[in-house]
This record gives sequence, C-alpha cells and structure tokens, in this order.
Amino acid sequence: MATHTSAGEFISYRALSNLNPPDPQTSKLHAIRSHCFHNQYDPISNPNGIVALAIAENKLMRQDIVDHVNSNMNITPWHLTYGHGPAGSIELRRAIAEFVTEVFKPSMAIGESHVAVCNGAGSAVDNLSFCLGEPGDGILVGRPLYVGFFPDIEARAKVRPVLVPFGDINPTSEEAVGSYEAALHKSNAAGVKIRAILLSSPHNPFGRPYDNDFLIGIMRLCAKYNIHLISDEVYAKSHFPSNDVPAPPPFVSVLFFDLEKYIDPTLVHVIYAMSKDFCANGVRIGAVISPSNGRVLKAFRAVASFTRASQLAEHAWLNLLNDKPFQKWYFPLLQQKMTDSYEFTTSYLRKHNIPYNKASVTSFIWLDLSRYLKEDSVEAEIELNWKMAHGGVWVAMGASFASERNGNFRITFATPREELSMGLDRLAKVLQEVGEETGLSELQGF
Repeated sequence: MATHTSAGEFISYRALSNLNPPDPQTSKLHAIRSHCFHNQYDPISNPNGIVALAIAENKLMRQDIVDHVNSNMNITPWHLTYGHGPAGSIELRRAIAEFVTEVFKPSMAIGESHVAVCNGAGSAVDNLSFCLGEPGDGILVGRPLYVGFFPDIEARAKVRPVLVPFGDINPTSEEAVGSYEAALHKSNAAGVKIRAILLSSPHNPFGRPYDNDFLIGIMRLCAKYNIHLISDEVYAKSHFPSNDVPAPPPFVSVLFFDLEKYIDPTLVHVIYAMSKDFCANGVRIGAVISPSNGRVLKAFRAVASFTRASQLAEHAWLNLLNDKPFQKWYFPLLQQKMTDSYEFTTSYLRKHNIPYNKASVTSFIWLDLSRYLKEDSVEAEIELNWKMAHGGVWVAMGASFASERNGNFRITFATPREELSMGLDRLAKVLQEVGEETGLSELQGF
C-alpha cells in the first residue's frame, strides 16, 4: 500500500522489500550474522575477534593464489578499458571453455561463444533468475540450501525461491526427484509458476555429490514440465579422500551426460567461478556455461553490464586458467590439504561425540547439535548460536539454510590449522558449558 511521503523520502517497494525481513526469525538470523561478520578474528588486526567457521571460504591455499596473482598480474593499458564487453574477454571465455572441457568432461563441444562472464556465481544465479522468470514466478530449490540462493534469486529478479522438503528421503538420491515434482505441483496449484530447478552440485551444505540417477531424474523432470535446470558447480575440483570416504566419487557435471537422451539441451545451464576451487571468494568472478541456448546467453549479456567483472579479476583468473603447470601441482596439493584438515576436524568431532555427516567434497561439514538445544525449535537454535558467538566462534546455523530439522550447523574445515583449532576449542567449550547446564556433559567426551 502506498503511503504519503515527500519526494526525497520515497523508496520503491521492490527495494524496501529487501530491507524488511519476512518474519522475526529471519531478523534474528541476520543479527547473529552481522554481529559475527563485523568482528572476525585476525591474528594481527583483531586477535580477540570471533573465529569464523561459518563462511564457505577455502583458506588453505590462499597464499599460493596471492603469489600467483602478484607474480603474473602485469597489466597493460588495455586492462584499463572496457575490454571485449560486459560478458568477458574472448581470451577468458575461451580459457573457461577449455577448463570446463577438461574438468567437466562435457558430452558436447564447449566454446567461448557458450560462456558469459560476470562478477561471481551469485550474480550468475541473479542474472539467470532475471532472464528466466517473471516477478512472482518460482525456482525450486531443495532443503537445506546454500543460504546465498535466497537473495540471488529474489532480491533483484523478484522470483521466488520455492523450497522442496524431503522428510526422511535422502536429498541427493534418485528418490528425491519425486519430492521436486510434488513441490512443483503444489506451487502451480498455489498460482506460482515454476520456471527452473536450481542445484548446488555438489550439495551445499551436505558436502557430498548427487547420485547420477538423481541428476538423470531431475533432467527428465525438467524435460517433462519444460522448465530450466541451473546447476551451480563451483566445487568441481574440491573433492578429497578421507578415512570416512576413502575413494570419493569423481565430480560429475550435468554436462557430462548425453543431454538429448533426457532433456532438451536448451534448458541446461551450468555455473562455475573462481571462488571455491581457487580459494578466492573475494575476487568476484564467475561464468554461466550454456552450450545449447544462445537466446538465454543473449538475454544474459543484455543485463551483464550491471554485473561486469573487473578487468583485473578477469586477468587474474585468465592467468590461473592458462597456467597448466601451476594447476598440475596446485589441485593435488589443495586436495591433500583438504584431506588433512578434514581428518583433523572429524577426529576432533568424534573425540567429543559430536555427530556429523560424512563429506567428500566442498569445504564444510554438516553437524547435528540438536542434543544441545533446550527445545526442538528455531528459537533454541538461535539461542545456541548466540552462545557460540559470545564464546568467540561463528558456526553457520541450520535455520539459515532452511534445514528441515532444528539443531544442524555447518562448519568450514578448510581453514588454517591454528585458526581452526582455536575455533573448535571455543565451540567445544560452549558445548561443554551447555552440556553441564543440561546434564549432557558426561555423554559428550569432555
């Protein structure tokens, strides 16, 4: 409803809708995130800060990336221009196509014309949402989901993230496809037209790949209802072996399949970025790969000027993608360090009898801290998360990911050892204090 304001006070409803959380719980989630985000631990500048184990940042090889960027930047006056346009330079798009061909093993040819660059995977989701749906339309996303998908889908495009519940069904299994179809029917019955299914593949926050039968089933489902499939595959090289999963399944992109057997290929779009595999969230550069739909890419490029990547970011990623000798030792060492950090973290969790889901990819682990809740409620989960924050550690709360169960938390293990150890000790101390209050401490290994 419009209200009377002076011209200087007027703000559009679509902008204001991003400022007003839909419910008090969302506001409380934002409050914890803001409190922790702006007081993060740094050994030099903020040694008394909060250890951040909530953000999906792989910090294990940051110095190697820094050294490579600093050694190879060598910009020219051309890098101070608009380059080849807002959707990325020809050289970068060609290098991305070559990397995708090597790592994703697509069943079709991928060239630079199939790639559009933007400033990060989040902007790729945002632009695709804007291009594929009208305001009020929906995109199906399974629960729990990567927390960034909420604003990526909704903030600008005003498309709705429609959450898919699974109950006791494994969300990464073939059986879960039926849950997506049920959610689609329910959404359509409510007047919300579903335009796409969005996957974080491998799964975020579970840290494991989808079964191949699930990927085939979800493609068939999209084909059945003529809706798009967006697969965010930013963790393509972040898999690792461990005692939990000694032989992790290889990464499988949706592009690997012979798409024409299961879906109209024009409905398939993949996202990749520099952020995760290259330990560089802050550089802000990513891409959409759409091998069969030039019309969607044309629409994407029409709005790309608003999400243009910096020429310097393009140059940094191009140098990394073109440096095959660097990649030859970088990725094996990254995976080795992830194994070591994962083993350290899970050993700590087992020592303290903290249940967790086994992971084999990504940089995080999904915990079950439900026994530490005063009651089975989101409010109790928020209370526990505040105790963690006041205890000096930030762990991502399940409610932020729209978890179907209370008491889940996501912890990032791809963190330098000193910082990781400090964060785990602080977490254990908080849980011990909560356990002593509730009589659980004798069962927890403290």
